[in-house]
Amino acid sequence: MRCMKFIGYIPFGYPNIEKSIEIVETYVAAGCKALEISFPTYDPVDESEMITEYMRKALLNCNDYEKYMTGIQCVRDKHPNLEINLLMFVDIIDQIGLEKLCSFYTKNRIACIICPDIDTNKELKAYLVGNGIKFSSPVHYDFTEAEIKNCLNNDGFVYVQAFPTKGQKVIEGYDTLDKIISYLKRVGVNQPIYAGVGIKTVEDVQLIKAAGADGFFVGGTLMRIMEDDSLQLAIKQFIDAGK
Repeated sequence: MRCMKFIGYIPFGYPNIEKSIEIVETYVAAGCKALEISFPTYDPVDESEMITEYMRKALLNCNDYEKYMTGIQCVRDKHPNLEINLLMFVDIIDQIGLEKLCSFYTKNRIACIICPDIDTNKELKAYLVGNGIKFSSPVHYDFTEAEIKNCLNNDGFVYVQAFPTKGQKVIEGYDTLDKIISYLKRVGVNQPIYAGVGIKTVEDVQLIKAAGADGFFVGGTLMRIMEDDSLQLAIKQFIDAGK
């Protein structure tokens, strides 16, 4: 039976770096084998109000990206087999520096970087890809030809929007996730296809599995109980729903 990969989301630095590392331990204890860990920025592109708020609060506590990198290094040292994907933006890449980021990516065996605004700087992306960094390719319900070309040209996974947001334009004939995934495969996309955004229940996960996704992200739903005792059980329930 086909199993989907569960990817948990850690807003690193909220409420502080030390607590984020503890939350990683909860995810791992629940059976999570892959994480998306974000570097905070004040104005993240295409992120929810909740994630934006958490990122801004994290930066109020610590705006030194060197310390965030050290914290993620700690996660890697504790969990050598954990898949780590990074969420970051071009402004963060500029602040960290290209050589330092490439070294950090390689040393910590980062799987992929999710960078929603990387295609605003083609030269930057070309340099990083040339140094071995993989980027995910986003696909929205109002996807463009450029998004599809990215899927075909990038080595990283495809990050497809799981559900359309209220009022969002939807392309005729591609109004459900299964139709989008079928189209991606039909045009030759071979990378893993992971779904995210708006996944709130185990029933949502079952719909995503039926649509043919290879994995799924859960963010806000688990962020709301991040400091509650119920977090570990909730993670297990999402993991089990993907099996």
